[in-house]
Amino acid sequence: MSIKLEKLLSHLNDSVWHNVDEIVNVLEIPQSKFEQVIKLLTETDMVYYNSATNQIKLNQEWKMPFINQKETNSEMSTKRENAAIGTVIIPPQKTLIIQCTRITNLTDINLELDIRIDKKLSEIAINKLQ
Repeated sequence: MSIKLEKLLSHLNDSVWHNVDEIVNVLEIPQSKFEQVIKLLTETDMVYYNSATNQIKLNQEWKMPFINQKETNSEMSTKRENAAIGTVIIPPQKTLIIQCTRITNLTDINLELDIRIDKKLSEIAINKLQ
């Protein structure tokens, strides 16, 4: 895998939205080149691109636990077995209950919740769907 692609996937591997300008700076490539990369990755459903906010994030189905080469295979398999990852879309004015936790969307738009839970961290990222 090319170093730039590996760096991109590693940066996007945290399951949150990233500003395109930030990624361009991290990768140290021209904006026009990165736009071509975004187009290819969105066409293959590897990443989601929100043109209104100029942000991208990795599709959960393409999550790359092997990117961080500091971890051994046994550490990675243990980490995957102990982590729960999911995306939930909550319609406007609706309530959802997940493992005894009530989540209510009081807005007038669909909200996307990206959830990642393991022994050390529980994380929820909330995004509005366009």
